[in-house]
Amino acid sequence: MKEIYRLEKEYTVSPETFEKAYRSYQRKFVYPKSYIFMGLFLFLAADFIYAAVKQPDNTLVYLLIMVCLAFAFREWHNPRFVRRRLVETMRGMGEVVYKISVGDGFIDISTVSDGSADDGSEDDDEYEESGGCEDEDIDGLPEKTRINTEEGFKTLEYDEYFLLMQDKKIFYILPKTGFSEEELEIIRKI
Repeated sequence: MKEIYRLEKEYTVSPETFEKAYRSYQRKFVYPKSYIFMGLFLFLAADFIYAAVKQPDNTLVYLLIMVCLAFAFREWHNPRFVRRRLVETMRGMGEVVYKISVGDGFIDISTVSDGSADDGSEDDDEYEESGGCEDEDIDGLPEKTRINTEEGFKTLEYDEYFLLMQDKKIFYILPKTGFSEEELEIIRKI
């Protein structure tokens, strides 16, 4: 059965857009929890410092101060480290082409091209000669992802992109560049 889509469009996500969008995601969902834990560890470190002032010969307190400061630093550093590594990975992947297909009650997102140059290798020629199957994924590209827009789905709009989110844990970045105003309006109405 052929799916009926209101919008089908191919797009790419630049590393700069990915970095901005991932930072926006972190500001909304990662940083608040991280700041709470960082504050908790700093409060515990201050409490242990107070205990160390009262009993300077207690060496366990100095160890606990260092552990709390290390955990507070980890809470500050890890989100930034993860973002930097993901952006480096995006840069290394090249220009990946994605396709969004918007239907009634669902969105399909798929990878059209993985960003590597097609070198016309013999594997492709052998595949065509063998009468390969259309459903088979010869490029190693992942299958399309179907997002149900009626359960736990949220769209956040920013100046340069949309964040399409499923349950705050999975998100997709959809840049606005290359989309017409009518296409953007379809995405806004999801």
